[in-house]
Amino acid sequence: MPQVAEVSCESQNAAWANFREQNADNKALLSALQVDDMPESFRGRLHRRADIVPIRSTFEKMAGVSNVFTFGGSFWEGKADVEITLCGPAEASGTCDGRDGATPLDRERIEARLGTVEGVEKVYFEDSEHAAKVFGFFWMSKVSGPQGFPESYYVKLADPGDAQVLIDTVKVMPGVGHARTVADSR
Repeated sequence: MPQVAEVSCESQNAAWANFREQNADNKALLSALQVDDMPESFRGRLHRRADIVPIRSTFEKMAGVSNVFTFGGSFWEGKADVEITLCGPAEASGTCDGRDGATPLDRERIEARLGTVEGVEKVYFEDSEHAAKVFGFFWMSKVSGPQGFPESYYVKLADPGDAQVLIDTVKVMPGVGHARTVADSR
C-alpha cells in the first residue's frame, strides 16, 4: 500500500514480553493471562496523517482482523524526555491513591526542584485543556472537555540517559501522581 511508510509484525511472544514489561507491577493481571491470550499484530506508520481514516476502513473490512487502532502520534516525543503528572482531585484521578490534587505549594516546590536538577534544559507545563487536546490528537478522536485530564510537567534533558535520576527525584514529592519517560507514556 503506497500510503504505508513502514510496517512490522509483533508475534504473540513479543506481545507477551511487551505486555509483561508494561504491567510488571500488576501481578494479578499477569497471573490471569498467558502467551496464548496475546494477539499477533501489525504496526505501521503512514506517510500522511490524512490517510489514517481510509487505511483504518480498509483493514476493518479484512478477514482475520479483529481490531484496528489508529494513533495520531506522540505530541511530546522529541520535545521532552520526562513526563511528571500531577495529582488531580481524588475523585478524578486514580494515580494518587486518594490523595488530594496538587496544591499551588506542591507545584511551586516541584518547579523549584526542577530548577536545581543538573541537565534540565527546558520545562513545559501542560494544563488540563492542552492535555485533552493531546489525548484527542493521539487517539484521533474528539474530547468533550478538559475535565478529568491531569496537569503535567514535561522536561527536556541535556542527556536523556539521565531521565531515571530525575524520575527518582520527583516521584516521591507531594502532588506528583507519577513520573516516567515520555517513551513509556505512549
